[in-house]
Amino acid sequence: MQHWSDPNALIQPDAPALAPLAADLRAQISPNSQPGQVLSQVEKFVYKKVPYEWDWNTWGMADYLPSVDEVLDMGREDCDGRAVVAASLLKNLGYDARLVTDFAHVWVWTPFGETMGPGKTRTVEVTDKGMRFNARGLLQIPHITSYGIAVFPVERELVLLAVFWLLLLGRVKVIRAFVALGVLTCGLFAVRYGAINYRGPQPLFEWAGWALLVLGVIFLLIRMKRSEGPEFMPQTEKTVATG
Repeated sequence: MQHWSDPNALIQPDAPALAPLAADLRAQISPNSQPGQVLSQVEKFVYKKVPYEWDWNTWGMADYLPSVDEVLDMGREDCDGRAVVAASLLKNLGYDARLVTDFAHVWVWTPFGETMGPGKTRTVEVTDKGMRFNARGLLQIPHITSYGIAVFPVERELVLLAVFWLLLLGRVKVIRAFVALGVLTCGLFAVRYGAINYRGPQPLFEWAGWALLVLGVIFLLIRMKRSEGPEFMPQTEKTVATG
């Protein structure tokens, strides 16, 4: 949370661990390269030097925004760590660079364009005047949430789903309980299938999956009412009725 409060503070062009990479990059850039070419070259360079890996495999948590030293020490990272390294390299080359995000992806902004796989909407970015928030980015939250579910290890999600199911069982009848479990499981896999491609989602499967998840929860929350009849009347009421 401290890192995300000011992500641009993690951009360190003079970090000692960055020096060998910066020297290697400078040797590959032609003096006549245009800014757009430099951005493209930095992107390819970072992709090669920092292999992609999910945070839960690297850091043991769902999301972590690392420093330059942490990225280079681990030798692998996801989009945010790669963006930190790319922005640091660009600043080392003399470019103004800062991090931007749409809640699912992090990339790099410069006055000459964006790099590191720019997203469609710069939802949050920190400028010299403070943090800037674009409310249009909120429209992406359903898809971003679906994408997060799609890429997280399915075996862990099935464990979470089973625990959630057990906690909501209550006095639900056996048949209803297992129907709800089947509906929840189908919903989970529909969301995963629809959102696995972040750049090309399938909204029909995403929304169908969410509908099934909600339906499964409803199945578990609705309690079957016991039928009421004369045999369930309190003894005093039976006496009055027969009398």
